[in-house]
Amino acid sequence: MNRWILLLLLAAPLPALAGECDHWKAEMMEEEEGTVMSAYICVPRGDATIELYVRCAGPNDLMLRYIPIVPTDYPPKAGMYTTELEFNFDQEMFTRPAQYEEMDGALVTETAIDAPFVYVLQAQKQMTIIDVNDKIPSATFTLEGAKAALTKVIAACRKP
Repeated sequence: MNRWILLLLLAAPLPALAGECDHWKAEMMEEEEGTVMSAYICVPRGDATIELYVRCAGPNDLMLRYIPIVPTDYPPKAGMYTTELEFNFDQEMFTRPAQYEEMDGALVTETAIDAPFVYVLQAQKQMTIIDVNDKIPSATFTLEGAKAALTKVIAACRKP
């Protein structure tokens, strides 16, 4: 009997898991390079999620890892794929170069911690990310709670 309950629980959809990342959080996460402080959020889309992670890229830089839901023919070229991502806020827009990383399907860009982009990211209410090559659908993220999460990441970046 207990085995059947366990199987039913495992087979059931897990909307709570998607709901756990639909607001900004900052916590230590296990990555290839070891345990790192990461700020993250996701947007549920059907059975999948669109994800955004921010972590250190050095003591003065941040790395943004945008993991979209991609079409089957993505990336458009075998091997290395680069594009530009538009980050649209209420009244501001930033364009950042991004490189596709095949292992997790992320588009990755870096920025200085003290760049205007980071200040806007912490101050606005929402952000839409658009691939300027129009190869992936756009995604909109709330920025409520982003300032607190990013403050934790920035503090971790600057620790000796």
